[in-house]
Amino acid sequence: MQRSTQSTVIVAAIALAAFVTSFSTITWGQGAQAPAANTPPKPLVPVAASSVATNPDPYLGEYVTMTGAVEASLSKTSFSVDQDKTKATGKEVLVLAPSLQKPVEPNGYVTVIGQLIKFDEKEVAEKLKDYQIDLSPADVAKFKGKPVVLATAVINTAGIDIAKKPIPAMTADDLALQKIMTKLPPAQGAVRKSLDSKDAAAAKEQAAILKDSFTQIEAFFKAKNNEEATKWASEGKGHAESILVNLGMNNIEAAKTSITPLGGTCASCHGKYRERMEDGTFRLKTGS
Repeated sequence: MQRSTQSTVIVAAIALAAFVTSFSTITWGQGAQAPAANTPPKPLVPVAASSVATNPDPYLGEYVTMTGAVEASLSKTSFSVDQDKTKATGKEVLVLAPSLQKPVEPNGYVTVIGQLIKFDEKEVAEKLKDYQIDLSPADVAKFKGKPVVLATAVINTAGIDIAKKPIPAMTADDLALQKIMTKLPPAQGAVRKSLDSKDAAAAKEQAAILKDSFTQIEAFFKAKNNEEATKWASEGKGHAESILVNLGMNNIEAAKTSITPLGGTCASCHGKYRERMEDGTFRLKTGS
């Protein structure tokens, strides 16, 4: 193996390890059905471009990691990969990368990560809802029925994922909601701990913070005419009020029964109307 190829493989392996670490969050964090507890996410399948081009059937539907040389840049969001950077072998694999941020380097090695299917315009449209195929008619005809990787990552020789979307700046609404939301997790944890230790005074203090936060969130979404999110915030406020009422009657066990449903309202709203970025911050989902 040539030295440059060795370096490429090492860099790609490091980048791939980082990607795999976050793959579960990426896959299951956007409202998809998560695997059962203690069930690891399905592993990525390492493949060679030549193997895929020759016999794609064993890998169809799988999420693969494929390292090879760029054969041709076909459009702003598509290119083909071959196993041999020195010559065209006719065993090239199409890659569609909707979020490609910069052109691929001709003959440069890349590691492509994504789902492998056979190229069909209708199936691509179903899997990539907001993506418009920008291949030429000639290339559409050329690759029809052949393997294509729907790339979620394209890692170059520098270890940079050039298909990684930049994190969008926070809007005024994002900032306003974050200011309120950041109070919820610590207050939820603290009220649970206080109830478990039967510290009613501390539990009242934290439940009051929860009630105030949910009241502000309710007003936020009401102003946005989001009835569903407003309803969830109202329910969260109701659970916080229930904790306060039960604590006022010195009934700590009854107060505890509101903790789980309160957390459920947060999970419901986050799952539908909040999107977690890679830096740990959140954005309002489009339409919310």
